[in-house]
Amino acid sequence: MSELLAELFSSRVRSAVLALLLPRPHLAFSLTDMSRRLGLPVSSLQHECYKLTRLGLLRDERRGNARLYAPDAAWPLLEPLTALVVRALPVETVLSAAIERIEGLTAVWLAGGLRSPKDPVYLVVIGSVDIETLDGIVARVRIAVAPAETGSRLEVAYFRPADWSRRFATRDGFAASLAAGERVLPDGMGSEALAALQSSAATPDGMAPVRQSEPRRSRSG
Repeated sequence: MSELLAELFSSRVRSAVLALLLPRPHLAFSLTDMSRRLGLPVSSLQHECYKLTRLGLLRDERRGNARLYAPDAAWPLLEPLTALVVRALPVETVLSAAIERIEGLTAVWLAGGLRSPKDPVYLVVIGSVDIETLDGIVARVRIAVAPAETGSRLEVAYFRPADWSRRFATRDGFAASLAAGERVLPDGMGSEALAALQSSAATPDGMAPVRQSEPRRSRSG
């Protein structure tokens, strides 16, 4: 076990690879992608990815001319290692990673008891995604903001865009509370999408009710 720990944490490049890949288990990266994102030489990344694949932490597959790397869900220590890595990163960064390349999202943020351990934290998702995709986002965010002993604090509020606008137009108290106060937004994503949704909610006329509008508690990761 001590040799495994030495392998995992003995390299700055390896740490950078883990910080990129572990918060994004739904994605796979080529060495060129990693080099561009991390500003590190392909040769160094190739060496480290080879070692991590040999340890079983990463899986690799060939797609066309590229070899892609991603975390291997079957590796027995993946969950605790992922928790260690993502909790060392800013929450904004982890939230951004959790939704990266997910189509159908209009706005995503964290709201609620971000400073109080007693109050629930809401993951607010506005968009059109299926349940499997939503549960994947929740599982990735939960690791960062809701440790196992307080995992029930993370709750999910999922709205279709039209339903969110309808609720805001009719001054729904729950929707208003999610839009107000302290919020954590993903890196590179401002409040423009949320503001546009709220400004379009001048009247609810013509907006049909949309299913799945109530907050739901997702299955734990």
